[in-house]
Amino acid sequence: MKILGIFRGFPGLGRVVSGVSLLEELRDKYNCEVKAISYLQGKKYLRQRGFSELQEVSIADYCSIGLLPTNKMGVYIHSTIKSFEPDLIILDGEPLILQSIKISYPSIKVVVLLNPSDVDNPYNDKEAMDYFNTLYSMADLAIVHGLRRTSGTFGYNNIISIPTILRKEIISYNGNRGNNIYCVLGGGTVNSNQEFIDSSIRIAELCIEAARSFSDREIHIICSCDIIASKLYDRTLSSNVIIHENVLSPNDIYSDAAIIITRSGRNTLSEVAYLGLPTVSFIAGDQYRKEEQHHNINSLNLPNIQTATLESSPQELFNKIVKLGSITKTNNCFLPGNRLAINAILNILKPNETYKNRFTL
Repeated sequence: MKILGIFRGFPGLGRVVSGVSLLEELRDKYNCEVKAISYLQGKKYLRQRGFSELQEVSIADYCSIGLLPTNKMGVYIHSTIKSFEPDLIILDGEPLILQSIKISYPSIKVVVLLNPSDVDNPYNDKEAMDYFNTLYSMADLAIVHGLRRTSGTFGYNNIISIPTILRKEIISYNGNRGNNIYCVLGGGTVNSNQEFIDSSIRIAELCIEAARSFSDREIHIICSCDIIASKLYDRTLSSNVIIHENVLSPNDIYSDAAIIITRSGRNTLSEVAYLGLPTVSFIAGDQYRKEEQHHNINSLNLPNIQTATLESSPQELFNKIVKLGSITKTNNCFLPGNRLAINAILNILKPNETYKNRFTL
């Protein structure tokens, strides 16, 4: 079986890591031949995971919602489909490419990976939600994965709602809790608005100020892009503040972390919930993003995950870190959706065969 993954590559890695995890699982445990296409930050991640034949992208190839199917990157995707001849395509965050594929190759089965807020968010414009749901519903299967479950079909013919799909390194991680603090700002700021960049810098600045009150701990700030890192290098940094320009591996972060500071996004929150790590989670962004983040936090409702805002003071952040420091590592209380997603995909590929006993977390 041949499977092609196409994942939106900006502003961070939220649309890439889950899809790549599924591709690797299908390759390694089910002997599927896989290819992956992404761009910008996503291309960097694919390279880290050992994928090759990666295509360059120009600013004319994408818009705010993903790739344009009629420019050079779109042409490359269609050429890849014709030469690779996939039995299944997995997409995340590419509604226009999905529509184009279904127009040109109606017989190819397509699975879309969606955030709960992609299909159900009353705080986004109704017309925008109607548009996205209409395009995404063209897929043969929609897998909605995240920290809250959606109910209803939203006009889809085949839709399931499952917990977040996690990276395999998280599921297999058995490391000990470290002593340091890691601020994970996200997967990057490529093709993001100024508000996102400013809020990332603000979170980092709060961490830098809070670090002055610690003498026995390092605070690592993972910028995941040189734009944020360059802004922080201009600050006066304490010796216990370490700036990382690039994305770090899960093992690099979680094997050394006592406490995580992050945004309230689906992927990182799911990881810290699975690992049981004390976490300060920032609610930040426009109204659409804030409501999604509130949903994420409320769905977890865990004592080891505390919230903060951009209006928090360095002292308030310091106090939250101290309070969380007294919490021992909690038990795993989050069951990932990987098994459910894999089984659903295999049933699309070969609906008459039973696979569930062949899959292990």
